Amino acid sequence: MRKPLSALGIFAVTIRYPVQALHFHGNSYRRQLVIAMRLADVLTASRIIATPIILWLIVSDETLAAYYLFGAAAITDYLDGYFARRSKKIAAYGEAFDGLGDFVLVYGTIITLVVRGEALWFGVVAFVFLAWAIPVVTLISRKRGKFTIVHLDTNILAAIFYPTIMTYIIGWQYAWVLLLAFIIVGLGTGINYSVYVWSAYRRRA
Repeated sequence: MRKPLSALGIFAVTIRYPVQALHFHGNSYRRQLVIAMRLADVLTASRIIATPIILWLIVSDETLAAYYLFGAAAITDYLDGYFARRSKKIAAYGEAFDGLGDFVLVYGTIITLVVRGEALWFGVVAFVFLAWAIPVVTLISRKRGKFTIVHLDTNILAAIFYPTIMTYIIGWQYAWVLLLAFIIVGLGTGINYSVYVWSAYRRRA
């Protein structure tokens, strides 16, 4: 019959197994990378799931709730990129899934605002940007042989784009100021991408 553990014995076991577990996980670095990648996918999926709720809140004139929920969804766009980089594995499906999450959230919200007559010019600018982005991404993906979204200093663009949408959600009277800033930064980003595509095709021509 096994003797019951003393208080010291219980303390030793309590310390021993967590240390072993930490040692095990330290040696399972690959598992940590996989977990980081899964977290990125979960965050992207949460952005897609939140979109219809945001649209319903906008239609229902619950603009403040839509504002905060959209802000939370926008934050997941930064977090999923962070965890994807932590995983040190940029999978083609991950880029496509992240792009889908952004597209559904952003353009679903913009279309809803345009239909309500609250962001007509923003909608025009956004769809002009989309009309330019699709062929550029297609050309880059064709050159690389897989779906690819190259990130060329897009952090500033995203940092302006999401707050611009949020100001239109709550109907801020100076939302046009952020829209103007977005247009200026967007033109700069567009030039960078266009030069990148032109250089890529010129080098391999």
